[in-house]
Amino acid sequence: MDAGNVKEFVNNLTIQDEMVRYDGHLYYFYGIRYDNKRNVYYTSIDQFGEDIHHFEREFYYYEGADVSDCLEHIVSDKYWNGKDFYEVEAMMTWVDG
Repeated sequence: MDAGNVKEFVNNLTIQDEMVRYDGHLYYFYGIRYDNKRNVYYTSIDQFGEDIHHFEREFYYYEGADVSDCLEHIVSDKYWNGKDFYEVEAMMTWVDG
């Protein structure tokens, strides 16, 4: 991961949002959140164009029983054109908000 340490990036997702630039798009990781009403943890990623003002689509969404479950899925699910996060992270650039 350019401009940062991938382990730090992943750890940050348990406490805050983060962004990366990959394959011509900006991806906003919303981190892991808790929904009190439904008693679930969830995480999502939105895809933007060149900048945060050009929303394109919700790219990824996952609900789980706890923080660890969500974190495991966000890095191991194959939503990056059939690859998981660790298979593409070397081509990502960590972006400051």
